[in-house]
Amino acid sequence: MRMNYFILSEKRMYSTAVKLMLDELRKNSKIYDTFAELKTGLLESRGTVVIIGPNSIQDPYEICLEISRMYPLAVVLLLVQKQDIDYKKAMFSGAVDVLDIESDESEVIQSIQKAEKILGLTLKSDKAPKEQEKEAKIITVCSTKGGVGKTTISVNTAVALNKHNLKVAIIDLDLQFGDVSLLFDVQPTRTIYDWVKQSYENGDKSIDDYVLHHKSGIDIFAAPSLPEFAELITGEHIHFLLDNMKTQYDMIVIDTPPSFVETSLVALEKSDVILLIASLDLPALKNGKLAIETLSLLELRDKIHVILNRDSEAEDMTKDIVEDVLGMKIEGSIPSDYRTVISSINKGESFITSAPRTGVAKAIMKMAEKLINGTPNIDGLSRKKDKKRKEWSLFKRAKK
Repeated sequence: MRMNYFILSEKRMYSTAVKLMLDELRKNSKIYDTFAELKTGLLESRGTVVIIGPNSIQDPYEICLEISRMYPLAVVLLLVQKQDIDYKKAMFSGAVDVLDIESDESEVIQSIQKAEKILGLTLKSDKAPKEQEKEAKIITVCSTKGGVGKTTISVNTAVALNKHNLKVAIIDLDLQFGDVSLLFDVQPTRTIYDWVKQSYENGDKSIDDYVLHHKSGIDIFAAPSLPEFAELITGEHIHFLLDNMKTQYDMIVIDTPPSFVETSLVALEKSDVILLIASLDLPALKNGKLAIETLSLLELRDKIHVILNRDSEAEDMTKDIVEDVLGMKIEGSIPSDYRTVISSINKGESFITSAPRTGVAKAIMKMAEKLINGTPNIDGLSRKKDKKRKEWSLFKRAKK
C-alpha cells in the first residue's frame, strides 16, 4: 500500500524543505499549515507518516499525542528546535522519533524509514483477521415465587454446561438468602460484598481474588454472608461485574431472588437467555404471569423461555393450562424426582454428577445442550438482534 506523508509546520521554510526532500525520494507528500486542516486530511487517509516541524501556536508533543490517540493508522516524526527536544515527552506522546530540525538529511531519512517500517507493521496488523474476543453467554434463572427449584436448576445447569468442557461461572444474586454455595457444599471466605467493598470501591475492581474455584471446575461468585450486606450492592456493580466476566468465561449462570430488584433487573437486561421457572400450582402461575408482563414492559419478552419444573401428571393442572395462563409455550420440562433432588442438596453434590442416569439429570443435560447449540427452542436473542435493541438500565435511569 502506498504511504502518504503529511507535513505540519507554521513556518513554510521548514515544511517546504522537508517536502523537497520527500519529492526527491519520490514520496507522496502534502503540506498543512494548521492542525485543523491536518486532521481533515487524516480522516480521509489510511496509512500516513506525519512530520511535525517547529510550531509555536500549539505544542508539537500535544499534537503528536492527539494524533496517536485519534488516528491509529498514522505515525508521527517530530522535527523541532534543539532546545525543544524532550525524549520523555516524545515517548509519552507516541512519536516514533524526535530530531533536531538542523539534523543532517541522512538522519532525517533514517527516521523516515523507521517510521515507514512501524507504519507497515501497523497496517499489516490492521489487515490481519482479528481474534474474536470471548463473550460469554449469560443465562439468568428467575422466578417470582420461592420454592420452585430455581437455585437447584441454576446449580445443576452450571454443572451440566461444565461437562461440555466450557469455562463456567455461577453468580448468586439472591443477595440476602442465596444458597448456591450451600448446594456446592462450600463455605466461601469472600463474597460479592467483599469484592464491592475491597476491590470495586477501593482497588482495581479485579474479581480474581473473590471468585471461589470449585473442585468441579466451576467458578462461584457467592452471595453475601449476611442479609444486611445486600443493600450495599447496586445495579452499577452488577453491570460492571458482568461486562468484566463476559470476557473471561464461556457461560455465566445467574441465580436470582424471587422478586425483581435493581440488581436482578440489570442481570436480566444483560442476559442472552432468561429461564423462567414455572410449576404446576396456581400461586406460581399467577406470579409467573406477572413476571412475564413485567419483563415484556422492559422489552425482554423475546429472551424468556419457560421451563416447567417438577413436571408430573395431575388431573386439575396440565401443561396446556400452564401455557394458557402464562401466554407462552413451555420450552423445557424437568420431571419431578424428590428423592434424587433432596439427596443431592443434602450431600452438597449436583445430581448431574451423583445421579446422571436419572430423568431429572437427563432433562437438565438436554437443556444445557440446547443452550450451547443455540437451538430454536432454548436460545436468547441473537447478538446481532440484541445489539439493535436499545439497552434499558435501571441504575442508568436513576442517575439521569
